[in-house]
Amino acid sequence: MLWLTSALGFWQLRRAAAKEDLQQRIEAAANAAPSSPTADELGRPASLVYRHVRLEGRWLPDRVVYLDNRPHAGQAGFFVLMALRIDAPVAAEVIVNRGWTPRNGADRSRIARYATPGGDVRVSGLVLAEEPKLLELAATPGKQLGGIWQNFDSAAYVRASGRAALPIVLRQDATREATKAGVEDDGLARDWPDRAGVLQGQIDRHHGYAFQWFALTATLAALLVLQIVRRIRHARPLFR
Repeated sequence: MLWLTSALGFWQLRRAAAKEDLQQRIEAAANAAPSSPTADELGRPASLVYRHVRLEGRWLPDRVVYLDNRPHAGQAGFFVLMALRIDAPVAAEVIVNRGWTPRNGADRSRIARYATPGGDVRVSGLVLAEEPKLLELAATPGKQLGGIWQNFDSAAYVRASGRAALPIVLRQDATREATKAGVEDDGLARDWPDRAGVLQGQIDRHHGYAFQWFALTATLAALLVLQIVRRIRHARPLFR
């Protein structure tokens, strides 16, 4: 039992260390200037996760989904996920979380107006492996483009669009959109939650769990020593 509780404590410390390493990577990416990925990197999308990248392409407004139950500043609303078509250095579609828009209080299905620039745009942001998911009691059947989804699902997107996108999501930077004609305000909020801050809470929790396991280990060790002392005092053999 002592071995098990101490092993669980060290396991929690290892998990905390892994989250600390991830936090450092996210902070470094957020502070770095965006870079344009190479064709080789786009061929290995996992290599771009937690990178701050810049892409040039064209929005595909018909390839959009709205993620429900994403509050912002205490107000209910949606994340707007839209495909961006890039042609260089390779042809591909990238799903971009363009930002947040409020929910209509009278009609949940009505999406607030926002602007989608035509022509070529330059988009920068942090690459995620996926948009963090919320609890979904059951898979929503028949997900359609332009519809409201609880969570983004790459397989559902392929079924709905008939086209595959890179298995990543780009969270667009909290800046106005740059186009060849200038800078435009699209009406979407991009005050993203501090992922590093969220991770810090997880790190603290792992440390707390580790402390509890080590405290239990110390308690069990103290009880074992007390039992040994009592047996010695009563001249009883330790092992029968």
